[in-house]
Amino acid sequence: MKNNVLWLCFVPLLGACQPQTDLKSPGEAELISEGRAIVAANCSSCHNFELTGDSPREDAPPLRTVLADYNAESLADDFRESIHVGHPDMPDFDFGPKGTDEVVAYLKSIQESSEK
Repeated sequence: MKNNVLWLCFVPLLGACQPQTDLKSPGEAELISEGRAIVAANCSSCHNFELTGDSPREDAPPLRTVLADYNAESLADDFRESIHVGHPDMPDFDFGPKGTDEVVAYLKSIQESSEK
């Protein structure tokens, strides 16, 4: 009986030892994937949209850093309401409600950690 009780105490710890490689739900993963495609098609001529590297345009920050300066929900609201986002010569985008959610999900997924 002692061994069974000890085993029951140990089993929950086994899950903690598993690598947590992807904690995203399938729906969230799809949002992020669609957002990445939108960003690649619309933003990549100026901004780097990957986890590393510089932007093609020197004055355009890599997208993995933009949420350090913008609140994600406010940015989404600005896109939805067609409010100009970014520097004066940045084009205005209308991604639609779903596309905006996808872009913001992607941006959230690539943000650099502030713990370096």
